[in-house]
Amino acid sequence: MGHAVGVGLAAAHDQSFRSEDRLETAMQITTELSIPGRADEVWAVLVDLPSYPRWNPFIRKVDGELAEGAAWKAELTLDGRIFFSVPTVITELTPGTRLTWRGGPPKLMTGTHSFGVTEASGVVTLEQSERFSGALVPVFFPLLKPSLIRRFAEMNRALMSEVVRRRVSERV
Repeated sequence: MGHAVGVGLAAAHDQSFRSEDRLETAMQITTELSIPGRADEVWAVLVDLPSYPRWNPFIRKVDGELAEGAAWKAELTLDGRIFFSVPTVITELTPGTRLTWRGGPPKLMTGTHSFGVTEASGVVTLEQSERFSGALVPVFFPLLKPSLIRRFAEMNRALMSEVVRRRVSERV
């Protein structure tokens, strides 16, 4: 079965805001993928954390409970060779539709990573985004942005492949 895949990569958005009388910068990356199927199939893969090492090229491992307020340690890679661990906390968990966590050094460079899953007319839209804030964002975000966009898109495509693989496995 052929699948039309749309990967929309929004340009990073620069925003400045005042916080405690300091000028801070926030920058965001957003990717979207259209997946033929049902939202529950996509959500099942997204929250099957033990399966991440098998299919996920970006978030290789997550240790922690899937519950709002839970502390996680996420193992990430920007290039597939070097891995780093980021302590995170789940800030929003709406089963079936939204998973958000925040991590990184407070006030220096904190990332708020979010997945949204919506379904309309037999097509699921997976949105993956990360908003970075903190004093070091203007220095590091421009360096990280190309790798992050590439890894988000790779993860989105891998997630879609895993959804299709599981769907086919269920039929056999």
